[in-house]
Amino acid sequence: MTITRRFVELDRRRISYLTAGDSAAAPAILLIHGSGVSAGSWINQLLGLSSAFRVTAIDLPGHGKSDAIPQATIETYTATVARFLEAVGTRRVIVAGHSLGGAVAIALAARRPDTVTGLVLLASCAKLPRAESPGERLLAYLPGPLRRILFFTTAQRLLFAPGAPSGALDIGMHELRSCPSETILKDVDAARTMDVTDSAAAIDVPALVLCGSRDRLTPPALSQHLATLIPRSRLGIIEGAGHMLLLEVPERVNQAIVDFAVSLRVEIRSSVLARELRGVSLIRRLLDWARSMAPKTA
Repeated sequence: MTITRRFVELDRRRISYLTAGDSAAAPAILLIHGSGVSAGSWINQLLGLSSAFRVTAIDLPGHGKSDAIPQATIETYTATVARFLEAVGTRRVIVAGHSLGGAVAIALAARRPDTVTGLVLLASCAKLPRAESPGERLLAYLPGPLRRILFFTTAQRLLFAPGAPSGALDIGMHELRSCPSETILKDVDAARTMDVTDSAAAIDVPALVLCGSRDRLTPPALSQHLATLIPRSRLGIIEGAGHMLLLEVPERVNQAIVDFAVSLRVEIRSSVLARELRGVSLIRRLLDWARSMAPKTA
């Protein structure tokens, strides 16, 4: 399956995105990446889901090939994604978000309940606990080159579970090293100050919350809390996976997304049937039943 890069222009800024799967009849799914990476971090989902979905992975502003914006926050990222969906003509879509992208997905679902039909939230949370270590404070005083080395060493330890596949490490760290340092700093600030608790509680679409059991950046307790906030959600813990579960265990993530989409279709059919039945009065149904039971005349 071919992955294609495309662009749209919003307020004279280019927004880049990757697409795969071209069946007009297939359901649409939008993938929103996390901090310091790009749409390329979804490579396994672009390839693995394209036979079942029309897959779109957006580069948030300042990431990948997208132009930056002055203020990078959950709110501005969400506004960009909402306008992006309008620009590409997507009216109904399942949205999957990873880490910071999960917070954007939550805010989008609360903002556009008529557009988002379901949420898949990977390694996400509503709010990060404030916990700056002495090591973080020390890092700010180190020389630039040494600080960069320590940053990437620490990032790899936090992002990936011990024993993660080498291919996952290669893709993830390449993504992180390719991201401009100013974008990473903006993402860190956005993550530290974000709070989508109210948005999560207001969501009225089904949600699947996925987390790796060995996630050290957003540990399972945060995903469990998120699942309690979203009324129609269910939680899945993937044993042995870390924060970058979309790269570490892509087959399990992809299967979970497909199963979730199938459950959405069943739920939609059931709700449509329920509405149709509510439209027929009880008396009318009793009369129809009585006629069916009446003896046939010659």
